[in-house]
Amino acid sequence: MIIYLIVLAAICLYGIRCKGKNGFEDYMSPQKTGSIKGIFVVIVLYSHIRQYIAYDPSPFNAPFQKFLWEVGQLMVVAFLFYSGYGVALGLKNKDGYAKTLPKSRILKVFIHFDIAVLLFWVTGLILGKNYPVKRVLLSLIGMDALGNSVWFIFDIIILYFITFVVFAVAKKHMIAGTAVLTLLTVGATAGIYLWKGEQNWWYDTIMCFPLGMWYALAKPRIDKALLHHPVKWAITTAITLAAFLALHHFSDGGYRIIFIIESLVFALLVSFISMRLSINNGILQWFGKRVFGIYILQRIPMMILYHYGAQKNPFLFAAVSFAATIVMAEIFERATDKLDNALGLNKKRKNK
Repeated sequence: MIIYLIVLAAICLYGIRCKGKNGFEDYMSPQKTGSIKGIFVVIVLYSHIRQYIAYDPSPFNAPFQKFLWEVGQLMVVAFLFYSGYGVALGLKNKDGYAKTLPKSRILKVFIHFDIAVLLFWVTGLILGKNYPVKRVLLSLIGMDALGNSVWFIFDIIILYFITFVVFAVAKKHMIAGTAVLTLLTVGATAGIYLWKGEQNWWYDTIMCFPLGMWYALAKPRIDKALLHHPVKWAITTAITLAAFLALHHFSDGGYRIIFIIESLVFALLVSFISMRLSINNGILQWFGKRVFGIYILQRIPMMILYHYGAQKNPFLFAAVSFAATIVMAEIFERATDKLDNALGLNKKRKNK
């Protein structure tokens, strides 16, 4: 399995660029952040594949297992952080953006998610699984699952809803609105914790969304302080890295509040590093543009392969799962894009 980690590293190195004196002005552009999201969605794919195959204790595969274990839930941090960043820019730069959220964000995610749920339902029926009607209905609203990953979709819908409610009132008062949104997200985190308890992945990274919004608001000052000042950047990045490593060491003790802080520091660390290290190419951008499809559909080929015993050959299982997910994600992206156009969900608003 280590070969897949090597392949990912090779893809990241393809077209990599570094700037020492002056950083990359576009480090938070959709292209650059898309590539970073592409890296992490591939890691998510690797992580889920690992759940279906037997653990290989050989020394050759130990680094692969160690890498996935150390990354853990941090693999989704970039998705939430960049989502919050993008929403903040929309609220700041586009008139009436908050009013579009129920349709352009919440409804769109729900429709795409429910299409995926129906695909899982059909797959389950083909494989001989009989799902109770109640479970199917709850799965359509993200309260249960038919084998699909659901927590991230549930969280992002909650975050979009909070954003809509807050900025329908706050409008262009970005700092006040983001402060209220942050407090409500803390409340949502506490509520999900009370609901899900030890299933900590439901709530321990969602604070990265408001952090992304704060970063968007503070970015001009952050860039002024760090982008063209390599010494200040190096000191800040080193301190952030040290804080992350310390938090990562202590978060293994089971205290989720430490991990929540760790995830926030990790998001900042990725942003600071990307100021001067550009991991950006067409392959990663492709994956980054299809995060939803890859994330939500990847378990379908895994379920089918596992049903027919393909997990007995881990390398083949991983290769076929990976290839099938890529094909499904591309078809899903094209189909849902056409559906969104037909429903008017892709309508763009003019900037100020």
